[in-house]
Amino acid sequence: MNEITYDRGYVEAPGFRGIMAQKRLNHRYLNEDVGYGLVFWLRLGEQIGVETPNIAAVIQVASTLLGRDYLAEAPRTMETLGLSKYTVDELGQLLG
Repeated sequence: MNEITYDRGYVEAPGFRGIMAQKRLNHRYLNEDVGYGLVFWLRLGEQIGVETPNIAAVIQVASTLLGRDYLAEAPRTMETLGLSKYTVDELGQLLG
């Protein structure tokens, strides 16, 4: 991509030709990104004391739009991964 802006590049670059947006919101991309990704980051933030108001807002909007409770479903959290008992320093040592 040789375009100056992402918008122009996305429209004109050959590698992006034919890529279309999903036709519905209830799609695995949104469900997985919110349910597995954002819920995980929200719970991690809670565990280590980092506020994540924007993540919480996106989870709330997605839950409302799709009629799901992503926070209740929570398939991937610090708890489900067995990491909820660790402090910030311990997580750094364990994962660093």
